[in-house]
Amino acid sequence: MTDSTVDNKGYIVGIYENEEFTPLGQQLNEKTNGHLLKSIKLSDTKGKVGDNLVLYDVTPEVSRVAIVGLGKKENSTSTYEKNENTRKAIGSGVKALKSKNATHLTIDSNIGDAKQTAEGAFLSNFKFDFKTGTSGKNANSTNESIQVQLSGATAASSEECFKEGKVLAESQNFARVLMETPANLLTPTNFVEHVRVQMKELIDSGKVEMIVREEQWVKDQKMGMFWGVAKGSDEPLKFLELHYRGASADGKDSIVYVGKGITFDSGGISIKPSANMGLMKGDMGGAATAVSAMFGVASLGLKVNLITITPLCENMPSGKATKPGDILTAANGKTVEVDNTDAEGRLILGDALHYACSFKPTHIIDIATLTGAIDVALGQHYAGCFTTTDSLWDQLNECGNISGERLWRMPLIPEYRKQMETSKVADLINAAGRSGGACCAAGFLKEFITADQSWSHLDIAGVMSSTEDGPYIRKGMTGKPTRTLIEFAKKNQQQ
Repeated sequence: MTDSTVDNKGYIVGIYENEEFTPLGQQLNEKTNGHLLKSIKLSDTKGKVGDNLVLYDVTPEVSRVAIVGLGKKENSTSTYEKNENTRKAIGSGVKALKSKNATHLTIDSNIGDAKQTAEGAFLSNFKFDFKTGTSGKNANSTNESIQVQLSGATAASSEECFKEGKVLAESQNFARVLMETPANLLTPTNFVEHVRVQMKELIDSGKVEMIVREEQWVKDQKMGMFWGVAKGSDEPLKFLELHYRGASADGKDSIVYVGKGITFDSGGISIKPSANMGLMKGDMGGAATAVSAMFGVASLGLKVNLITITPLCENMPSGKATKPGDILTAANGKTVEVDNTDAEGRLILGDALHYACSFKPTHIIDIATLTGAIDVALGQHYAGCFTTTDSLWDQLNECGNISGERLWRMPLIPEYRKQMETSKVADLINAAGRSGGACCAAGFLKEFITADQSWSHLDIAGVMSSTEDGPYIRKGMTGKPTRTLIEFAKKNQQQ
């Protein structure tokens, strides 16, 4: 048999732990006189979530079928578990079929909700590398082409939900591209151009306004902390501002996302150890997820006004770099002693947060790979969430459970802020030692938020990258919490 006689189609059906198939699987099992169930019994597949078994030449019309485990059939009361089980099942099936050269996939719609089905399919399809293929050309494929359709879905709502899930996955995949791209190819200038290309249709149609600020503007705004970090690098800084006015032309009552945009973090004069420093190409993960959320929100046409603010620069050692002991003056007038130049993210964010408050938004959410301490505390499975109000936490927690990007509430109390007020020569110090590091960093940021402003700080350092090859998120940069940010905007649409 030659390759030309083998089609590129594949089917994904589900099986529960009690050996009950989803409808399409049941049809195929009956059509083949029980072949699917016999194969399951002969394999080590038990129907647990993440299990999968690929069968070949099942019928003349079905050359490949992936049977994916769905776990126990009882409906889970947990939104997180229900949605994650669907993503995991679909992701494991897509990856299994893709490895067998299937690119036109039909998925049993009864495996799970259409939105999570699309998320699992298109997130698991992500690939990014610079390996040369057999043609000698640079592969650098961020989304290998697949076509996905649902079997058994008749309602128009299912089609809309599937489209929404695909947009959410594409948004997160864009964040992953930005975070995976090495720092020599993603300077602050390159970052802006990547965003411009990704959002070209949205910008050209007037849905998104893009404003790029340069060094002089930063100085005019008296952003001494941002400039104090940026001046150590030969790469020019950028201050990227995106506006989407989906609720009203005046842009009032906006939500603002502020993303930390350190495109490479060497630590500056307080230089990092060389081990794993290469991962610091992803230190702009906050900026990446913020702009990617903007892409998703605008693409979906949500009825919300959204602004994203991303201060972009490198943190490098040089003769021009800020030194330990230097005093910087923030845009809000406060003085800051730099005790550790590797605590730079809070410096650039402080000035950006002060600027964000000028829009008088309904909510400000900053996203930052801010502290190693949050990784020690929570690991790779939860991002740390600091909020000024219980209601904002409740919303973010709900959105995180829907998206599968879980958050854990961390304390934001005055006692931690006091640890940042120990300088003898300035109002604040930018590093307060090892004790409560993530909480102290959040307390520092709060100094640049106006009173009564609804604000949350998401420390995503722990979830920035995954060392595990999961069912739908591969090993590498995760792009989290892009979908949570989109869900939050969706939840806060104006009537």
